[in-house]
Amino acid sequence: MLHPFSLCVSPQAGRDEWKACPSFEPEWSRHVEHMRAISRFLEYQVWSFRATWPPLFLAGLAAFIALLSGSAWMMGLGVLAILILSLDCAARHEQFETIRIEIRRNGGLKGRARREFRQARSSWCSRRAALAAANAEGIGPTADDLIHAWGYRPWHIFPDRAFSRHSPFLRASFWRSVLGIGQK
Repeated sequence: MLHPFSLCVSPQAGRDEWKACPSFEPEWSRHVEHMRAISRFLEYQVWSFRATWPPLFLAGLAAFIALLSGSAWMMGLGVLAILILSLDCAARHEQFETIRIEIRRNGGLKGRARREFRQARSSWCSRRAALAAANAEGIGPTADDLIHAWGYRPWHIFPDRAFSRHSPFLRASFWRSVLGIGQK
């Protein structure tokens, strides 16, 4: 196949006359559309991975520990952790989709999009999903500034009040959000 901007000899013209070959343009434009679709698909996959990498990383770490441990109970705990983190990964992807749709619908972090973004601030995995959604919609610096204004820094990995009497690990609502139960 020739490039659409390549030149070819016109059958009616003499040996030294060249013109653009219009017959290849429809075929070329079809390939351009396919490449755009592939590009959109890959861009979506990259943002989806950026939204779900924290639980994926932790699941990989749990698998590594489970495989290296010699005891059956450690392997069982590792398998349980992998299962929970896999469900958390699915929940973070759903949260990424929800926040991304709301940001697009509201034209930024306004209204319902801001409320969804605020609800995602309490845990590291949720913040990563919310930031990935904001970056995917082109408002990443605004979202970073908002997270920074709320007092969160990159080293804030554990959920808010994780080591207190009001720990989220002791609440059913935390586990529902981790497991993706009750989400739309």
